Amino acid sequence: MKRQILNIIGLILIVIIAIEFAIYYSEINLVNDKTLEIGMTTLIVSLIFIFVYFKKWNYRILLGLPTLIFGIIFLGLEAIGIMAGSEKISWNWKIGEYEVIYANMEFYAGPGGEPYLKLRKNYFFDQFYETLDKQKTENTFLELGVGKKHCNFKFEKTGMEFSLCEKKRLK
Repeated sequence: MKRQILNIIGLILIVIIAIEFAIYYSEINLVNDKTLEIGMTTLIVSLIFIFVYFKKWNYRILLGLPTLIFGIIFLGLEAIGIMAGSEKISWNWKIGEYEVIYANMEFYAGPGGEPYLKLRKNYFFDQFYETLDKQKTENTFLELGVGKKHCNFKFEKTGMEFSLCEKKRLK
């Protein structure tokens, strides 16, 4: 009975890891960028499962060591990516299943490039998104939709046009 429960837990863990890899390598991203935390949790749970499931030390070492090495490499690359730069969102407009974001890059030592507008399509109760277009802008977010100076904005790559003041899609 205990072995059957461990088999079921193992299958669930394999499915979770497969889903994580599928999301990580797809165009879809998590809204809350918690890749490092999710990866660390998966690594710890995987190692605990290996040491509980397998009774022989040979199997534990044979499976645990590569898992640990792969996990450390993966988490190290994620940590470097986090330090390289992050997106600072100043304002966003939710328009149906789309979201227009006014943001700029911030690096470890301070602010980065010029501000830009990014068009994202949200999925699964707004927990996942896909970036459709990104375009630089000279206007501040106060001039765009908040201050009602420049309401309409058209994304060149997708051809979509939005009214940021009225929060609706025009084309």
